[in-house]
Amino acid sequence: MEDQEEDQDEEDQEEKEEDEQDKDQPDQIPEEFVFEAEGVILDPSILMFAQQQQRAQGRSGRAKSLIFSEDRGRYIKPMFPRGDKVKRLAVDATLRAAAPFQRIRRQEAIDKGLQPRRVYVEKPDMRSKKLARKAGALVLFVVDASGSMALNRMSAAKGACMRLLTESYTSRDQVSLIPFYGNKAEVLLPPSKSISMARKRLDQLPCGGGSPLAHGISTALRTAIQAQMSGDVGRVMIILITDGRANVSLAKSNEDPEAMAPDAPKPTADELKDEVRNMAKKVMANGIQMLVIDTENKFVSTGFAEEIAKASGGKYYYLPNASDAAIAAAASSAMAAAKAM
Repeated sequence: MEDQEEDQDEEDQEEKEEDEQDKDQPDQIPEEFVFEAEGVILDPSILMFAQQQQRAQGRSGRAKSLIFSEDRGRYIKPMFPRGDKVKRLAVDATLRAAAPFQRIRRQEAIDKGLQPRRVYVEKPDMRSKKLARKAGALVLFVVDASGSMALNRMSAAKGACMRLLTESYTSRDQVSLIPFYGNKAEVLLPPSKSISMARKRLDQLPCGGGSPLAHGISTALRTAIQAQMSGDVGRVMIILITDGRANVSLAKSNEDPEAMAPDAPKPTADELKDEVRNMAKKVMANGIQMLVIDTENKFVSTGFAEEIAKASGGKYYYLPNASDAAIAAAASSAMAAAKAM
């Protein structure tokens, strides 16, 4: 009993000493905190921006520099076939999958009285090839072909197209030219890497009339999405060459009967700007990069071209007297920066 009492006294004494030491030490802040996901307040606009940036940049630079398919490219690894049809059979992987079942299948064939074969391959053994090829970039020049400076802008854009095509022949990049003038935009040069085709299509330079800026961006966005769906294009960049002034509504460009009526109300400047901003936001939402080249005279500048660049999450350059060399250099540097991501 005496021994138990002594042990108890020693334990009590140790506890008292530990309590005194704890009192002397200041409170320590934990190094890590764990928050419940439901308790974190996150601005939806920040979340949307992060998702758009991730979509635009891809998981890595490699994701945008290569195109994966089952019909063209270099064989990188086997995979299970999609659907019932195997486009390119991965013989090595198919034989590896069938190897463990050779003895069983040969015995089954003998039992059925069939002539034995060297190798037995069945449908579940089939593996197809996953192929990868280098993805080219697509540069879409969207040019304001209205107003007094239209001819200079179109000539510079044409020269920039030809420069990029000549310089990027080995990288498989494509260019497209979309002027907007009058009531709507048109695809003067569809996405192409052919220099001869570009020369033929760019001989005629249409210009004059109104400035359907929103329809120009809309047409470029539609062309970009179609090019991406074709599977031959990795990164896409829209280069908008404009003074930022719009005077034709999107409804009129799309030939909406109400907008085309003689007594249709004329859209206000704010309404036209909202249409352009919305289209620029759609460009960013689809993971497409934009470069805005402002050609407006700074003495009468409204600064709206820079707003377009901000709405699209893109870059802004002020080049009032942009030459073909300056535009091509800006496009090349922006595309190189995008590929380096």
